[in-house]
Amino acid sequence: MRPAFSSTRAAAAFALLLLVLLALPAVVGKNLLPPREQAYSIQGWGNGPYPWIRNQIFEETNDIDIAILGSSHIFNAINTPYLQAKLSAQLGRPAVVRTIAWGGAGYDGLYLITQDLLAHRKVKLLVFYDENTGIRNSQIPTLFRFGDDADVLPGLSPSESGLLYCAALVGMPRNLLSLLRPNLPAPLITDQTNYWTRISHSPNPATQLGCLSVRKGFALDPMTTDVPFAPFTPETSARPADTVVLAADTKTNFAFSPTPIPAWQIHFARQFAALLPAHGVRAVMLYLPVLAEARSPVILERAFWPDILDGAPLLGIPPVKLFGGLTDAEVHQLYGDPFHFNANGQNYFTRLITPTLIELYQANGNLNN
Repeated sequence: MRPAFSSTRAAAAFALLLLVLLALPAVVGKNLLPPREQAYSIQGWGNGPYPWIRNQIFEETNDIDIAILGSSHIFNAINTPYLQAKLSAQLGRPAVVRTIAWGGAGYDGLYLITQDLLAHRKVKLLVFYDENTGIRNSQIPTLFRFGDDADVLPGLSPSESGLLYCAALVGMPRNLLSLLRPNLPAPLITDQTNYWTRISHSPNPATQLGCLSVRKGFALDPMTTDVPFAPFTPETSARPADTVVLAADTKTNFAFSPTPIPAWQIHFARQFAALLPAHGVRAVMLYLPVLAEARSPVILERAFWPDILDGAPLLGIPPVKLFGGLTDAEVHQLYGDPFHFNANGQNYFTRLITPTLIELYQANGNLNN
């Protein structure tokens, strides 16, 4: 077999080239990276909706009264125009409510995107949910740039730090290319349907203040698109007063799993929590039940989040109250798949949770701001 290199000099040259490539994220640093906006411009609708996220971070400049952030669960859960209308009526002025959501869970993505948002816009109340699925955000090679974000690495294990460094390395070619040829962002609205409209039969999220209103019937596979949708308004005894905020007198409505959470998730959850007071943001964690929890008498959480998230309020509706009186078939009409509300579930849940979200907004002294 022929040797891989014709000489020791050729092998040394290859090793040097490999070393330079591996060192690129550290060598390039912050000053040689393209503008942060390019991390979003290079992504299309199929990954996101990142064109909408980019618009909200880098183009709109007004204060946000309530920002709803997170991955697909919260993307589908809140009817943002409804919440904005109710808050506007309460404030006596036009309120600004936005959903900024994406595909792929993980506190890493929540931290990085929230960091960008708060660097550009003032947010008064931030609503998020439990991102701990054990899954890493698929866009980390784009969102994590070593020159920007190396300060988040202390506290992570060497293997986790190395993984993020490698993610930055994978994203480096696109970053360098963006210096030579900046990417133009995908338009928010065109005469062609975007990915989310096709896959979810939803109006374009850009016309819905960022939320996704899935108009599909229930299917086990979230990618199934051909299940007919039938509008359904459930008749239950559930009321907004069934919403509970974790406190000493409400703790029996909650149950917390003893199963350990991955250390990297806890790390990024704490990094996320540390961002908020520096920007004057109040945050609340919202429980969103998956279908398997529909008959649970308590709100099931994977950790005692107030300890990890620096006391952020945790609120939700116990599923037995949320779905009380509904048959299994009727509960299925509120979901597009086992994990996400469809438009029926979104409208139902939003009407119940909205009064408490407005109360929490007002409790932060935002009524006349």
